[in-house]
Amino acid sequence: MSTPVGRVEGWDLLRGLCALMVAGYHLLYWLGLAQLPTFGTYGVYLFFVLSGASLAYSYDPAKLLRAGAMARFLATRWLRLAPLYVLLCAVFIGMLWAVQGTLVDRLPQRLLLNVTFAFGANDPAIWALLVGGWSLGIEAVLYLAFPVLAWLAAAPRWRRIAFAVLVALQAWWIQRTLGAHGWDAGNVAYHQVPAFAAYFFAGCMAGAQRRARGADWPWWVGAATWAALVALLLALIPVNPGDELLGVRGFVLAAACMATVWVSGRIVVPLRLRKLAAVAGDITYGTYLLHPILLFGLFWFVVPVEGLSTLQRWCVLAAVGAASVALAWASERWFERPVRRWGRARLAARPLPRQSEAASMSS
Repeated sequence: MSTPVGRVEGWDLLRGLCALMVAGYHLLYWLGLAQLPTFGTYGVYLFFVLSGASLAYSYDPAKLLRAGAMARFLATRWLRLAPLYVLLCAVFIGMLWAVQGTLVDRLPQRLLLNVTFAFGANDPAIWALLVGGWSLGIEAVLYLAFPVLAWLAAAPRWRRIAFAVLVALQAWWIQRTLGAHGWDAGNVAYHQVPAFAAYFFAGCMAGAQRRARGADWPWWVGAATWAALVALLLALIPVNPGDELLGVRGFVLAAACMATVWVSGRIVVPLRLRKLAAVAGDITYGTYLLHPILLFGLFWFVVPVEGLSTLQRWCVLAAVGAASVALAWASERWFERPVRRWGRARLAARPLPRQSEAASMSS
């Protein structure tokens, strides 16, 4: 079902950068220090492109059509997302109980939807229990379409047509929801699969190309591309939330995200940086999920943000950021990875070949 390929260090480094961008955006905003909506928005959207790229690089779509292969693929993806997510959902529910003395409304239904990630098919921004969880639900829906999307991405005759259709769908969906109603009224309707399928498919095309051609570009090309992306995200920060998705600004930033993943997959990372790349890839998912839990826990149980000076808020940001990264690394090494290996070994009568960690997200 999967090809025994190695990690793509350029994508791992970019994953780590995205995790820091999203965590930085949230922490700066919640601490009242700065608003960088382009970093939060497109940091997450880069995850969709990276997810499609990693999967298309690691899996042969034709093999997914074999009997039982698709079920095994979905179970493998669930094992990648669920262990830490479900654990943190339980922690978050406990935190709310301790603070408010009541449980989350419609808890049994929410738990079922979150454990299965089925909420991605219907208003994920409402049903997800964790901050950022909406993106994982949408990913789960895209996994169902992955064999078809990966096949189209590898077919020269069809990939341009499919990409054009998905980009048109995305543009129409953005205009229908945010362009017509604004962020406050339209953001729940916006956060649905049509708004992100083009990103995922762009990643599938990048993954198919990386699988066919390998990496042959110098390291400095990737570094320059990441620096240019950060500069672009800073230069195009909008006045109103949601405007980073509209008009020329939205087109430029979406194209930049797709191009950045494509370039990152082609660079040759030097040996001295490959350990850093592995760590960056490993901490991505945990950092994405853990930083809100740590900050909320600090505010709810230790000290409220209103009582902090500006200097203290910067210290909190640094401490929560560092703790998120450290706990994410520990979780990947001693919790998530062992659970994945244990689960994969039981998906078939014989142990599965060890799948490339390049198929990891992290969303």
